[in-house]
Amino acid sequence: MEFTEYVKERLALTLKSGLLCAVILMPATTLAQSPEMVRGDESIDIATAVEAEDTAASSTAASSAEQRKVARLSKHIQRKYRVSEYKARHIVREAIRNAEQHRLDPELILAIIAVESTFRERAVSRVGARGLMQVMPRSHASKVREIGGSHQLFDPAKNIHVGSRILVNYLRDHRGNLRRALLKYNGSLGTRSSFPDRVLRVYRDLRRVTVEG
Repeated sequence: MEFTEYVKERLALTLKSGLLCAVILMPATTLAQSPEMVRGDESIDIATAVEAEDTAASSTAASSAEQRKVARLSKHIQRKYRVSEYKARHIVREAIRNAEQHRLDPELILAIIAVESTFRERAVSRVGARGLMQVMPRSHASKVREIGGSHQLFDPAKNIHVGSRILVNYLRDHRGNLRRALLKYNGSLGTRSSFPDRVLRVYRDLRRVTVEG
């Protein structure tokens, strides 16, 4: 493709219709020396336009990768824990969103949900822990108030939001020691609880699902 034709094509993709009154195409030799073209009183940096397109392509690729992850994990959860496709997808998406926000693995959040509540959003323990991640309202009163009260812990999105924040706090308190953070999360720190082992077992399974499909 001739360089001039290439520039025309880039401009057609970059500029909105009606904004360009007249385009004066310089010779290819001149364009090769300058990265800019003139549009009325404005200068258009072709390199910026190309960078924007590359960024959009990267975003599309990342979105496709996330969609594959959602599909794989939700299918596994749907089959293993007998939850609806809609519910599985909703929970997986919320786990991914909160994981990105708090720099966690979404599979870790999902593993805690699997062990704590087996994906039952209205689960209540004998000591009062609620929802998917079995959050204790009294132990985390300020975080619970922020979402509108303890009844909101039955909302999957809000429960995962609070549970993820609690886990991040415990990881920070224990300097990244995941086993101790999980024991603290479960309220069993200082005991010989099998909770961390059960969570890590499910976590490894979910990681395999993500990688292998």
